Amino acid sequence: MVIPKSKYGSYGLLIGTKSDDIQKGDTVQYIDTKSFVVGYKKKRKKFKVILVGVWDGEKVIFDDGEDTTVRTIKWLTKIN
Repeated sequence: MVIPKSKYGSYGLLIGTKSDDIQKGDTVQYIDTKSFVVGYKKKRKKFKVILVGVWDGEKVIFDDGEDTTVRTIKWLTKIN
């Protein structure tokens, strides 16, 4: 049995993509997916949520009510 190679790397990013050059103090964004109950039938829907914060050299703690913390720059995008 042959297992097909994944086109994604260890961080869930496409292989061959380069992450941004993020330095301490840079404003960054993180795209998260949240699910909410919508309508009277109580169906769950998924929405993309863009979180913005400042990289402190080690992590970003977003002010989103859940204190989402990201400790790798691989999942972050630098905002110009």
